[in-house]
Amino acid sequence: MLSKFSELSSHLNYLVDADPNLAIQEARDLVLDGRDRLNMMSLRAATLVNAGASLGHKDAIDEGVELYRELHNFYPTVEITYNLANGLVESANCGSADSKWLDQQEHARAYRAEARRCYWRVVQDVDTDVELRTQAWTNLANLFAKTYRLSEAHDARLSALKVDPTNGVAAFCAALDLMWLYRRGDCSELTHMEAVMLARQALRNRERIVQYAGERVAAQVEALASELSDPPSRSQHLNPFIKWVEEERLTLAPAVELVDTSLGKLDWLTLPGILEREPEVGSMPPPLFAMFNMLKSDFALARDLAWRASDESVWPKTGQFADTLDYALYGPDTSALILAHRTALDLLDKVAVMANHYFELGLAPNKVSFGRVWRDSADKKTGTALTKKVEVLIRAGVYAMYGLAELADDYDSSEGILRSQKDLRNSGTHRFVVLHDFGDPLRARQAPEIEHLNHSDFIAEALGALRVARSAIQMLALAISQHEEILRKQTNGMIGTLVVHDHHWVRGEDEEL
Repeated sequence: MLSKFSELSSHLNYLVDADPNLAIQEARDLVLDGRDRLNMMSLRAATLVNAGASLGHKDAIDEGVELYRELHNFYPTVEITYNLANGLVESANCGSADSKWLDQQEHARAYRAEARRCYWRVVQDVDTDVELRTQAWTNLANLFAKTYRLSEAHDARLSALKVDPTNGVAAFCAALDLMWLYRRGDCSELTHMEAVMLARQALRNRERIVQYAGERVAAQVEALASELSDPPSRSQHLNPFIKWVEEERLTLAPAVELVDTSLGKLDWLTLPGILEREPEVGSMPPPLFAMFNMLKSDFALARDLAWRASDESVWPKTGQFADTLDYALYGPDTSALILAHRTALDLLDKVAVMANHYFELGLAPNKVSFGRVWRDSADKKTGTALTKKVEVLIRAGVYAMYGLAELADDYDSSEGILRSQKDLRNSGTHRFVVLHDFGDPLRARQAPEIEHLNHSDFIAEALGALRVARSAIQMLALAISQHEEILRKQTNGMIGTLVVHDHHWVRGEDEEL
C-alpha cells in the first residue's frame, strides 16, 4: 500500500511540472475515503496548491488550502501547519496582474495574516526539523519584506541562518534588502560590507540558491559578492554593552546592522530633511524633531534597563522581601527588566502619535493608539479598512506606512503573532508579573492578578519587545523619508535649508563610543 501511494505521489509531482492542468484534474479524482484518507487529502492539497500556483489558478490553490485547513483540524503537526502557510502565501500572491500594490495587499490581508501565524507556530517549536524551521523563518521573512517590515525580515533571516548556516536563500535575501537601504543613501559603509559578506555566505551554498531561486538569482549573488575585496578586519568590541547590543541587533540605525564605532554613536538613525509647513515660526526646527529625539531616548533607556537588569550588583540592596516559596525573584533588577519590556512597547503608541502629527491624520493626540490609528473601526460589511488618509498616503508611495499598519494588526489583533507581547505589557502595567529562576512557574500559588513566568523566557520577551519597537521607529523614519521625497517632487522653485545640528555637539557634550 505504501509503495502504491509513493508511486502515485511521484506521478503527481511529475505532472505538476510536466502538465499542471492534468495534475489538477487527477488530484481532484483522488478518492478520499478509506484508511489512507489523510494521506490522500495531503497529496491532493499539495498537488492543487503547487499546480495551481504554476498556472496562476487561484481556485485550485484555495481548494488545496481548504483541504490543508481540514487536515490541520485532524492532525495539527508542524508539517501540515507549514504546508498550510505555503498554500496561503501562494493564494495571496495569485492576484490580478492589473492589481495595484495596495489593492493586492488588502485583498489578501487575511490570508497573509494567517500565513504569518502558521509560520510563527513552526519557528517557535524548537523540536521542529532543521530544514522545515529554517524555511519557515525564510518564508516569514519574505512576507515581512513585501510590506516594508525590513528589520523584522532581517531578524527572521538571521534566525533562519542561525538554525541552518547553509541557507543561501535567506543570506542572499538579507543582502538584497540591506543593499536596497544602502542605495537609498541612508546607511553606513558597514551596511554595504555586511551585504557583501551575506552574499558570500550565500555563495558557499550556491546549489541551494539554484534549487530554490534559479540560475539568474545565483548570478546576482555572485555579482554582489564581488563588489568588495576581502573586508577590513573588525576588532572585537571591548565594551561588553556594545558587544551585547551588536549581538542582539538593538541599534537604532537605518538598517539592522553591525555596530560601526567610527560613527561615534549606536543610535544614529535620523529624520530626513523636513519641508517646513509653518514658515512664519522662524528658525526653530519643527516639533517632529523633539518627538523623534524622545522616541530614541526612551528606546535607549529601555535597552539600557534590559542590559543592567542582567547584573543584580548594579542595583542597591535596599529592599527586604518575603520569600513566597516558589523560587520567585524580587528586587529592582527584576523590576527593571519588566519595566524595560513595558517601556519598549509603550513606544508604539508614541510612534502612532508622531505619525498622526506628521502625516496630519486628524486625530486628537490623546485619542491615538498604535493598534487603531491606521484603520477605521470594524464594520460588518467592510471589515477594518485603512482610513482614507492612510490609504491616500500609501497609494502615493509612502509604502512603509503599510508596514506600520500590518505590524499594528499583528500586535492588536486577538490572533496576531505579537498579541502575546501586548497582553504581557498590559499585565506588567495594570497587574503583576512575577518571574521565577527555578522550577515551574505554574506550580506557584496562582491568582488572576499575577502572571507567573520563567525569568529566562521573559528576557527573550523583553528583547523581542525592543526589536518590535526598533522596527516601528525605523519604519516611521522610512515612511517620513518616502513622503518627503514625494513632497520635494511636488515643490516648485528653490528650497531653503536649516541645518539641525546634533544636540550633544551643540552643548559640547559629544562623546565617542
